[in-house]
Amino acid sequence: MIRHRIRLLASASLAGALIAGAAHAQTNNVIEELVVTAEKREQSLQDVPVAISAFTSKSRDLVGINTIQDLTNFTPGFVYQSANDRASMRGIGRLTNVHSVDGAVSIYVDGLFTTSTVLAGGPPIETDRVEILRGPQGTLYGRNAIGGTVNVITARPTETPYAEVRAIAENYGVTNFQFAASGPLAEGLQVRVSGYKADQSKGYYTNIAKGMPSEGNVRDEYEIQFQAKAQLGENAEFWMKYMTLQWDNRGGPGARAGFLNGPYETGLTDPNYSIVYASAHGYSPETGLAGIVPGSLQQFNGVTATTNPALSDPRKFNTNYPQHVTLTDVHSFTANFTYHMPTFDIKYVGGLQNYRYDLRGDTDATSVKSYQIPLAPGSICGTIATLFTIGRSAVNCAPQTVNADNIYHYFEYPEWYSHEINLASTTDGPLQWIAGLYYYNEKYTGTGSTADFFLNGSSSLQTPILGAAANPEGIWSSGHYALTTESKAAFGQIDWQATEQLKFTLGLRYTKDRKFGTEFRRIVCNSDVCYTGLYPALGLSGFGPGTAANWGSLLGNLAALPAVGQALGLGNALAPLGGLGNGGMDLTATLAPTTTAAGAKGVTSPVVCTGAVCKQYTIDPATGVAARNLGDTSDALTGTFGVQWDPNEDTMVYGRYSRGYKAFGLSAGSFLVAPEAAPEFVNSYEIGFKTNFGRTLQLNAALYYLDYRDLQAPVTVRVGPTNVNQFVNIAKSRSSGLELDATWQPIQPLRLNVSYSYNDTSIREADKFVDVNDNVNTGAVSIVGNRLPQAPKNKVAVNGSYSFFMEPGTLTLSASYIYRDEAYANIFTKPWNEAPSWDQVDLRAHWAPKDNKYTIIAYVKNVGDTLGYDAAVVASNRNRSATVASDQFLNGGQNLELTPPRTYGIEFQYRFF
Repeated sequence: MIRHRIRLLASASLAGALIAGAAHAQTNNVIEELVVTAEKREQSLQDVPVAISAFTSKSRDLVGINTIQDLTNFTPGFVYQSANDRASMRGIGRLTNVHSVDGAVSIYVDGLFTTSTVLAGGPPIETDRVEILRGPQGTLYGRNAIGGTVNVITARPTETPYAEVRAIAENYGVTNFQFAASGPLAEGLQVRVSGYKADQSKGYYTNIAKGMPSEGNVRDEYEIQFQAKAQLGENAEFWMKYMTLQWDNRGGPGARAGFLNGPYETGLTDPNYSIVYASAHGYSPETGLAGIVPGSLQQFNGVTATTNPALSDPRKFNTNYPQHVTLTDVHSFTANFTYHMPTFDIKYVGGLQNYRYDLRGDTDATSVKSYQIPLAPGSICGTIATLFTIGRSAVNCAPQTVNADNIYHYFEYPEWYSHEINLASTTDGPLQWIAGLYYYNEKYTGTGSTADFFLNGSSSLQTPILGAAANPEGIWSSGHYALTTESKAAFGQIDWQATEQLKFTLGLRYTKDRKFGTEFRRIVCNSDVCYTGLYPALGLSGFGPGTAANWGSLLGNLAALPAVGQALGLGNALAPLGGLGNGGMDLTATLAPTTTAAGAKGVTSPVVCTGAVCKQYTIDPATGVAARNLGDTSDALTGTFGVQWDPNEDTMVYGRYSRGYKAFGLSAGSFLVAPEAAPEFVNSYEIGFKTNFGRTLQLNAALYYLDYRDLQAPVTVRVGPTNVNQFVNIAKSRSSGLELDATWQPIQPLRLNVSYSYNDTSIREADKFVDVNDNVNTGAVSIVGNRLPQAPKNKVAVNGSYSFFMEPGTLTLSASYIYRDEAYANIFTKPWNEAPSWDQVDLRAHWAPKDNKYTIIAYVKNVGDTLGYDAAVVASNRNRSATVASDQFLNGGQNLELTPPRTYGIEFQYRFF
């Protein structure tokens, strides 16, 4: 099917070339020139020898590009995972939200680096244009732009008065009110203020639990910007922007965006978090010891269902704790200062930003409140219960009641600032140059590769046994860190116009990165996996296994052992065990890594050895939290070399080599034996052309080959009964492909835009790794030949529009078709990690009167209400039980993350000046 679509696109391009000469005669029919600042100076997009997609505010309104996902649809090779705010380009991107492992697509808003891709999706009323540069951009942009750069330029203050309001109403209870006002305050001083208030009352996903809210893109947020621009004499200019925003949402990054495409994992212990009993075991279809005590299942909010509702409707779910996203304390300040010297400009670009992001939700994805675990025949608990009923035991025993109310908290609290000073030539001579210095500093506190997990309410987790510190919040797994990142760089680039048609480019950048901080970890267990070895260790193997089926409600209650011994006729034989407590078992020290006397790379805490056992951490006796210091440095010399040939004024052909670098990464918050991953490097080879066939057809194309070294890939590893992400280096990979952007306007009313990319990726050399979601091949497997994550082979976006020019104004009708191939979430190219191929159709009507006083836009997105997948998601682990039929899975459970369903609405824009 995709090959047929590609042939159609190729035919359209060829037809455009054949009739371009005839269309050229229409003097009013001209494809407008777009000016960009991709190489930190103003140039026509057609003159920049880099693969770029650029979107102006006007074009976004006409086509319907309102979100980051829309931008990726119309950008070759670009993928964005909206639920986790992760961007990838040409198979190189961010595969984790752990800030100690940098992203690979850098985001700059008005020259200020930001860690959040979502800011690139700001409303068109506030954005002048978005420039997306594909391939390594480390020479001029740095900050780990190994995959590419997204450069956002906001709309600036105007020299004449301007004011505009926009109102959007959409299904799902969407309202969005936007405003902007700009103009001069005094001679040489202009200001601009803008903002929006966005709300959505109904989510894309419906909770089957009574009284629980819908989720997915539910929004309650606002944003405000203030800008000032000043002319300081004849030679100096100053511009600044302050922005703040706030979310109180069940939407945005981190919120519900997909579903589990399979049945619940109903085993007693879920392999994702086996240190607590699985909540979904309450839904087990098994009877007897493999199930639950009949009638013991209790659910929240009147829920009676016991199967995954998404299997019948992918937009339905069942939880008792709604996901909630808050973004507060957001402050962003950016400043530019330019001084014009006779032959060059001196420019300062700097700023600072901070925010507090909190995400809370339901860990177990069920409404199970509690259930009981059946007792085994002849269990010690059953014996004690019988003795209690006849008055021979001072303690009673009953089946273990499981508190199944599992919740999590994920948070990010970063603050960062950067400074850049550059000097750029301004003469018209054959030699153009730019040179600069850059400094970046970020302080970050947040959770690691997962989150902090809790049992909500009373549980044995709160009072760990064997003298461990109290755990009043009921945390069963926490891992977070505080880290400082510093990056320093010096860069320069020279463009030499050797002849009228031939230009050479040479750029170099030296970067040095440093990261240092502290990671924290605590693990407390209250399931069979931790007690099984405890009771034999206490000399109680004669009483049977340390499981809930044997000990029931006495499991973990070592304080009751003296009474148990007396009831069984042992006198005071068990009395010495009575002071060991009643609760969960702290596994922090048990699972903490040991090392050699030389210490682990990336760990800076002192090594303390006891005999042959060495460690690099301490445990706070008051809190039970383990801590160790992390830190290291890396540096690199990167750059670019390019040749540009202009055979005529309408055509530019280029060849370019670029070397990209991404700093080393740390698996912070996971307390791993080997926390550090080496830096990444890529050698990029690209040839391309940009041409105009007359005034009616513009065609830009690029062929590229990326030699990718030491990809920092997250791989789930088992540490005792816990799963954590280990960042490993994949020695060699490649990414190659073709990208095409075409605009054809054969007659003035008709316009066709085509974006297409073919991206072929492969892992060429790597160690073997265990795929914890493969329950058949459980050993380490080769990943050589697998595809790179988040790299669909084919992406197509076509937008066609026709304008009706009438006396009152212009009506433009447009339609977009979007197609994306399947992609995979990690280095294991397996069906359980796959996002299937998908397509959708959007329709739009745009009315603009001649005086441009107002605009009305009506639209329908995803007309067919098809399921689209904005990115691939890693599978959920499953059991392969040897004895329980309903708990025998050959592989992990597929998770699918969806694009929005059919949405429709109307937008009204009114301009006062």
